[in-house]
Amino acid sequence: MPRLLLTFAALCLLTALWPTGSAAEVRGKTRTTRPDVELVVTVAATGLCGLFAVVADRDEQIRLLRAFVASSRFFPEHNGYFFVYDTLGVCVAHGSNPALVGRSLMDYRDGNGFPVIRTIIELGMAGGGFLEYQWEKPDAVGPHEKLGYVLPIPGTDLIIGSGLYLPEIE
Repeated sequence: MPRLLLTFAALCLLTALWPTGSAAEVRGKTRTTRPDVELVVTVAATGLCGLFAVVADRDEQIRLLRAFVASSRFFPEHNGYFFVYDTLGVCVAHGSNPALVGRSLMDYRDGNGFPVIRTIIELGMAGGGFLEYQWEKPDAVGPHEKLGYVLPIPGTDLIIGSGLYLPEIE
């Protein structure tokens, strides 16, 4: 159990301390870049894979995953958060909108008709990648353009992702 706590603590610390990374400096303000989004998701997917290798019980894995996602904020303005879906399109954890957890969103389409969750799952199952879509921005009204990056959590049926709203990314 001490190894489990150390693994979980290290994973939480990595994302909590992610204020700048390779972020670009634009007009005196730090801006997050595409590689930053990719790196933070890669670190989370890899760390969670290691954690799940130590914790065999699925319910305990999900409990730890939800605790990690709920407490993770990263990027210079702490506006980064994670979301996790299973391969059936059910939201398993969401860092900015916990009301989505447990809901099947496979058929959700954004304002442009783009199948957001279906694409997240397809990209994740194919090994991961970037996508652009519209999503409700926390503390704002209406949908906003977003760049997301998703990866599978190795050895699971879970896809983890993060992203930034396009005006915020360099």
